[in-house]
Amino acid sequence: MTAAIRVALVAVLLAAMVACGGPPTSSNGAPSGSTTVMQMDFQFKPKAITVPAGKVVFFLDNSGPSAHDMVIADSTGKSVARSSLVQSGDTFTFTIENLPAGSYVFYCDVPGHRAAGMEGTLTVT
Repeated sequence: MTAAIRVALVAVLLAAMVACGGPPTSSNGAPSGSTTVMQMDFQFKPKAITVPAGKVVFFLDNSGPSAHDMVIADSTGKSVARSSLVQSGDTFTFTIENLPAGSYVFYCDVPGHRAAGMEGTLTVT
């Protein structure tokens, strides 16, 4: 292989690595420092989550056959954050920039899903 071909191959590989860039991820595709939450019919795993106050990142992984979202509500029931709808088989990185310490509930807001048990507790320390 000539030096020119080697240089060209290195350039192509570097360009490919740059194009595939983005935030660091773990082996399951979740951004570093995020909390993975599995969504399925009709539950979240885990059902109880504890995270530090401030910027909170959830990696939503929908392995169920239905679309799901994730709503965070405070102790009065007021919604403080809402993810996009995650389609079956998809993932979504759900970021809340400044979540204060406290107790919250999270649930799926798709009609009938919360009533079927798709909710959990979130403790922010």
